Amino acid sequence: MTHTRRRLVAPLTFILFSGLLIAQEPQTSTRNQASNAPAGAQPSQQATTAPATPQRTKEQRDAYRKAMEEADQKINAEVEAHSELMKNLEYLTTQIGARLTGSPEMQQASDWTLKRFQDYGIDAHLETAEVPHGWTRGLETADITSPIQKRISIHALAWTPGTSGDVSGDVVLLNIEKPSDFDQYKGKLKGKIVLARKPADMSKLDPHPDNAYDAVIAPQRGLPEANAVSGRARLAVLRQLADEQPALVLLDSGKPDSLYTMGGSWTSRFLPSNLHMAFLTHENYDLLYRLTQAGPVTMKFNLPNTMTDKPVPAAITVAEIKGSEHPDERVIIGGHLDSWDLGQGALDNGTGAMATLEAARALKALGWKPKRTITFILFTGEEQGGIGAQTFVKNHAAELPKIDAVLVDDTGTGKVFSIALENLWETAPLMEEIYLPLQEVFELRPLSTRYFGSSDHVAFLEKGVPAYFCVQLPAGYREAHHSQADTFDKVIPDQINEGAALLAAWAWNVSEMPEALPHHAATERGPME
Repeated sequence: MTHTRRRLVAPLTFILFSGLLIAQEPQTSTRNQASNAPAGAQPSQQATTAPATPQRTKEQRDAYRKAMEEADQKINAEVEAHSELMKNLEYLTTQIGARLTGSPEMQQASDWTLKRFQDYGIDAHLETAEVPHGWTRGLETADITSPIQKRISIHALAWTPGTSGDVSGDVVLLNIEKPSDFDQYKGKLKGKIVLARKPADMSKLDPHPDNAYDAVIAPQRGLPEANAVSGRARLAVLRQLADEQPALVLLDSGKPDSLYTMGGSWTSRFLPSNLHMAFLTHENYDLLYRLTQAGPVTMKFNLPNTMTDKPVPAAITVAEIKGSEHPDERVIIGGHLDSWDLGQGALDNGTGAMATLEAARALKALGWKPKRTITFILFTGEEQGGIGAQTFVKNHAAELPKIDAVLVDDTGTGKVFSIALENLWETAPLMEEIYLPLQEVFELRPLSTRYFGSSDHVAFLEKGVPAYFCVQLPAGYREAHHSQADTFDKVIPDQINEGAALLAAWAWNVSEMPEALPHHAATERGPME
């Protein structure tokens, strides 16, 4: 996973070129200066500072810790005894299934989760935006026609326009290490079926990644590659490729065991791409590559996908338990409800969404009254860049200064073993207090100093709101992520139920903290570098 605003381009540019997309390393100075914003961001306003509060004594801090430990244990016990997470997740993935943003299934999921919150006695509503076009996958086919005859599976990137029947063409390989390498292909690609690059080197996959994020996007090791291509250069090559009007651009899914990955239109979210692009499994992509090294290759394909001619709704589900002392201040926990369409959307991100729903159920069942309002959000459009989070931020712009903190759950079924500070160093002292009871109750590692910037919390970060990210064990996330294997049977009940309890406990601990977490300078993200 990458930063949500890069998410569509990231899978394509990773596959097209040899340069790796990496998680950013933590910065060494505090983030109350504009230069300490996430890479690529530009300062847009000064940090907002919470009103000064009297310094608490050691006795007061100890009392807070003891009270939170007791509360967190009770929350965990409630989830262990009465969780409905697996029942809800099974319904979501089985009766509704995959939930591509803008699809009828996604809207059905929003309506259903609204009712589930209400069934638990929690106030809830939908907040709805529109996307320009919905998109539906048809029965896609592909065949190698020479020098061998073989039917192979194929899946177009979402929002790729459909074809009206079989399209045939010669297969050619692009070998591009730097933008100028494309010059040799100009005038030679019209009507061709293009292999975007050499096959992925599967031997470089880390067999033991530290966390689910690293299982999908490996952190940089050693010195940067000397000829690494910038994001801007990658986009320039894609534009040149589109100008050549190839019949199809093929991408290597880069996963083992005939698994797919998936992404969307590289040009503009929810709009038809000007390139027909599709993924093959690594095994079939490697086969085509080897055939092209031996001589001419031809193939045919049909991508009968359809797109709506009008905008379609994209709704987020918002629920809340009102605060008793500071009802105008919010603590937010959430996860995205949308998914890609090849699997069932179980690990990405039915688990995070249903953990959020279960956290709400548990807190409501305990009957406690939080000091601050606790808000639960099931986002949509995270996979296409975060339209759901952006919708909430826009709708609640005047309330952003009173949002105390946000925590997002979005990397599968594995145990949450830490929370990432996301470069919010000025929040570390209070976050340590909030986190320490969780660390003891849920046996967590220390707070992570990594910057991930990879999900719906980024929309809040960019507005100056303290926003954090759950760090989870891999637990099969590399294989399931965006693939046809993202299914209910991969879920580990004990670990995801513990994650739900942790979400609820974190929200409770923040709601009860006497001091508000400090905000930072809002940022506007610049062009991808």
